[in-house]
Amino acid sequence: MTISARNWAWEAQQIREASGEWRPMKAGEKLTLLCLAEFENAEEGFAYPSHQTIANWTCQSIRTVQNHLGALENLHLFSVEKRRSSRGRWLRNVYVLNVPASYRETDPEWKRWN
Repeated sequence: MTISARNWAWEAQQIREASGEWRPMKAGEKLTLLCLAEFENAEEGFAYPSHQTIANWTCQSIRTVQNHLGALENLHLFSVEKRRSSRGRWLRNVYVLNVPASYRETDPEWKRWN
């Protein structure tokens, strides 16, 4: 968990649609974003909870979590990197949060590792 990601996620109230219009963030989207922020690792610079873990932590179904993750990714709140093992097996997704620099600058743990 990083303080900068957590503060950013808590303070997020509105998101900009692809059309340029602003809309309030839905409760499930907010909870999903907060969960990702909670799992962000400052040393590695990303979060990698499974869909099942996010669903368990947020009391949502896996499908609902997948829908929220897709919507938030399309809004560029984070990017998803798909990883494979050396044997070609798929691993968990890696979520790189797009936390503004103004939040990162005040986070000593983030600055220590990045």
